[in-house]
Amino acid sequence: MSETNPTRIADTLGPANLDNVIVVLSRTTEPMNIGATCRAMKTMGLKHLRLIDPINPKGRSSRALAHGAEDILQNAVVVDDVIEAVSDALVVTGTTARTRKLRKRALLTPGELGDQIADHSRSGKVVIMFGTERTGMTNDETDLCRYLSTVDTAPEQPSLNLAQAVMLFSWEIRQAMQRAESPSTSTSGRQETNPTATVRRPEMRVSHPHRSTKLPTQWELDNMYAHLAYAMNKVGYSDQERLKFLTYLRQLHMRAGIVNWETHIYHILARKICKTLRIPKFTGLAEVPDLDEVPDLAEDDDLTPKD
Repeated sequence: MSETNPTRIADTLGPANLDNVIVVLSRTTEPMNIGATCRAMKTMGLKHLRLIDPINPKGRSSRALAHGAEDILQNAVVVDDVIEAVSDALVVTGTTARTRKLRKRALLTPGELGDQIADHSRSGKVVIMFGTERTGMTNDETDLCRYLSTVDTAPEQPSLNLAQAVMLFSWEIRQAMQRAESPSTSTSGRQETNPTATVRRPEMRVSHPHRSTKLPTQWELDNMYAHLAYAMNKVGYSDQERLKFLTYLRQLHMRAGIVNWETHIYHILARKICKTLRIPKFTGLAEVPDLDEVPDLAEDDDLTPKD
């Protein structure tokens, strides 16, 4: 059904919201680090913690280090895998101490990441992810991150303790939230909106002639990529070819941005391939809505973004 009042994401933004920030710890091996993380989070006003396959996350040692932040530990959500941990987030960010081949020139400082998180928190949930203590985030985890950040440390000791890293980034996020709430003063003396609260991401200005526009969740994006992978498999792409193609495509979307109705285009493409080859249609990831509910684009449907 056509939307009578199509909107842009920029038209529906609220204020920067610390409550939309979710800390994710992946495969934590030391329970005390989980407790110390809870204390660091509460000190900076963060509330939501998710734990991917941790070891003894709520035992005696983690409780001892979570002094004063027992509520965060008690309410921490334990999940089996990264997809479950980030599925409802609009944006996933991550931290790394390693140089990444494809993204080594795109690593943000903690302050820059804080500004991005504050900006995205105006739209919905934002994840900041920390990897396991010994090896950090996996390649699969970093591939999910729109933004990656690293801390400039001394080469003699380049890595931070997990809870130290959480405290550092939590402080930067809190500072960014405060900057986003405060107007800045120009050289002429006029009050202006702080840059961290302005529209600057490309997807923020996109609109459709007769559909509302919003950011897709990570689950919706993963379902889209899975549908493409299914179709690519049926036309002969190898596992390695699919992985390489979809990794580059995901990173392109992270740089340029993608909105909900743009994901439909990829679903329609993959569905057309399957229909032409007369093979069973893609049934989606777990809990995916029926893809037949994805509206087909009419021949005269204008897909040109409206600035």
